[in-house]
Formats: sequence, C-alpha cells, structure tokens
Amino acid sequence: MNSIINIVNSDIEGYIFDLDGVVTNTALTHAQAWKKMFDMFLKSDAKDESFVPFDLENDYKNYVDGKSRDAGIQSFLQSRNIQLHIGDPDDMDFKSVIGLGSIKNEMFRE
Repeated sequence: MNSIINIVNSDIEGYIFDLDGVVTNTALTHAQAWKKMFDMFLKSDAKDESFVPFDLENDYKNYVDGKSRDAGIQSFLQSRNIQLHIGDPDDMDFKSVIGLGSIKNEMFRE
C-alpha cells in the first residue's frame, strides 16, 4: 500500500502502458514476424512441393490483422485447412496455436 501512496504523491503526472501501436508504429514489424513464423511453420508442415508462403498482402489483411493473436492464427490456419489444438500457456513449438503465437512474439521481440 505504501508504494501506491508514494506513486500518487510523486511528481509523476502520468503513465503510459502498452505502447505497442499507440506511441510507436509497430504494424510492419508485427506483420514481418507473422510472415517469418507462418513461413517456418508452413515449410515444416509441407509435403513435397506443397509449400505456399504466407502472403503479407492477402493473408495478413484477411486472416490476422485486427484479431487477437489466437484468433488470427486460427483464422489463417483454417484458410489453409490446417487444424491445431489450442495448447498450453508455456508452449513454444509448432504443435499448437499458443505455441505459434509464442514463437511469433519471440520473433517480434528480436
């Protein structure tokens, strides 16, 4: 409780949380991370010559942009007739929706 009182009584006039897309324009960086992650996933799932890369113009705008991370992943995968289970919060692999989202976040941070 003391820390809250100290913050309220400090000279700080405001706080900004979750700067992504608010103060900085990170849309291109997010789109590039989506492409990198989906292309890696699609290559790992491809049979023979069946790899069709994630298209930033169409796939990103139609299936990912403006949706929550999990909803965007599921929407895109559905467009390719791919089904994955949701997964667990600690997944970091290509075997679940949450895992794909975690990998994308790591690529975005890089």
